[in-house]
Amino acid sequence: MLTIFVRSVMLYAASLLAMRAMGKRQVGQLQPYELVVVIMIAELAATPMGGVGIPILYGVLPMVALVVCHGLITMVCMKSERFRIWLSGQPTVLIRDGVICEKQMRRMAVDLNDLMEAIRTGGMLDPSEVSTAVLEPGGQINVFPKGEHRPVTPDDLGLHVGREGLPLPLILDGVVQHDNLIRGGLTETWLREQVRQSGLTGVGDVLFLCLNQHGEMLVQGKGQAETHLRPVLEPEKAVW
Repeated sequence: MLTIFVRSVMLYAASLLAMRAMGKRQVGQLQPYELVVVIMIAELAATPMGGVGIPILYGVLPMVALVVCHGLITMVCMKSERFRIWLSGQPTVLIRDGVICEKQMRRMAVDLNDLMEAIRTGGMLDPSEVSTAVLEPGGQINVFPKGEHRPVTPDDLGLHVGREGLPLPLILDGVVQHDNLIRGGLTETWLREQVRQSGLTGVGDVLFLCLNQHGEMLVQGKGQAETHLRPVLEPEKAVW
C-alpha cells in the first residue's frame, strides 16, 4: 500500500510539472494539439499509478517526450503563421453585421443553442443586439454588441480618464511583499510606520494592505470587519 501511495505522489508531481511546463492556459484556452497532450499526460500517469509492476519511468519518460514535442510545435507555430493556421485553425465569424452565417456554423459544427448560450454569456438577451460573433481557435465564442447597445464609455462623453493600473499589495496575511516594496520605491520602515498610523500594532496584525494608483492605502486588520482608506502618497509618486 505504501508503494502505491508513493508512486501516486511521484506521478502526480510529474504530471503537475509537465502541465506547468506547457504554460498557464486554462482548459478552455488550449489549442487542439495542446488538449491532446493534456489527455495523453493524464493517461500516461494513470497507467503506472495503478500497476505496481510497471516502472515509473514508463510513465515519466513519455511525459517528458510530450512536453518536448509541445515546446517544439509551439516554437514552430510562433515562427510560421501558415503552420499555426493549419494546426490550430483561425477565428471564424458566426455572426456578421447582425446576420447569422449559416454556412460557417455548419462547417464549424456549432448549433444555434451554442450560439444563444454565447450571446447570453456575453451579457445580451436579444440576438438583435449582436453585431459580431467570432468562434476562436480555442473553441470559445466571443460576442460583440452593436454600437447602439454597448455600454457608454468616458470617451463617448468626451471625458478624460487618468491612468489606471493594478494596486500594489504590500502586506498579505501578515507577510510583507518585499518585491512590491522595491517596485514602488518604498521601504519597510515606511510601511511599518503606516501600519502603526492605521491603528494596528504591527505587520502581523494586517490581513491586507495595498496602494492604489491614487496614492491611497487600503488596510484591513485581522479579525476586523471594516477597511480603512487614506492617502499616503502624492498621486504622481504612485507609479509602478
